[in-house]
Amino acid sequence: MKEAFIILCCLILNFMKKILINIILCFCMTLNLQAQTLNKKIIDTKTNKEILIGYCNIEGLKTDSFGLVFKDEYKYYIPDSITITLLRSKIKKIKFEIVMGTWCGDSKEQVSRFIKILDVLKYKTKKINILCLDHFFNAENFEKGKNNIQKVPTFIIYRKNKEIGRIVEAPMNSLEKDLLDILNKPV
Repeated sequence: MKEAFIILCCLILNFMKKILINIILCFCMTLNLQAQTLNKKIIDTKTNKEILIGYCNIEGLKTDSFGLVFKDEYKYYIPDSITITLLRSKIKKIKFEIVMGTWCGDSKEQVSRFIKILDVLKYKTKKINILCLDHFFNAENFEKGKNNIQKVPTFIIYRKNKEIGRIVEAPMNSLEKDLLDILNKPV
């Protein structure tokens, strides 16, 4: 009886070990797939030029023809220092999603400026979700209607995982002043 119990325990442990290995393998494959699709490039059917599509990071924005404009706009944009001071204490628990098109003039101008503002604020820009769309506002796993994206770029601002505001296409005043207005709204 005791031997049967030991054999049963060994079989159960071996089975659990196989399940755990399969879970770890699936997790690693998922991470690998996500890494492969970051900064994906396609040829835009409207312009016949290369664009970023899907999720990307700031390093992806600094490449190719988009990168030239990104670097210049970033370098020469000077955020308003008074507004930056007011933003510092409000930015810590805020998350951002940027929906843009690397083919779009407003995206080229505004996204680099927005990143500059966040860098000046010492915000961890790796926490930003950046999604690049094609001319028809399509990307993998993106539903235009569900996300209510009408124009790019669209900067979506979240507090406690709840959307609290957007800056769409171009700011009303400046990116930093519009961001401050959104963050000053009552919760």
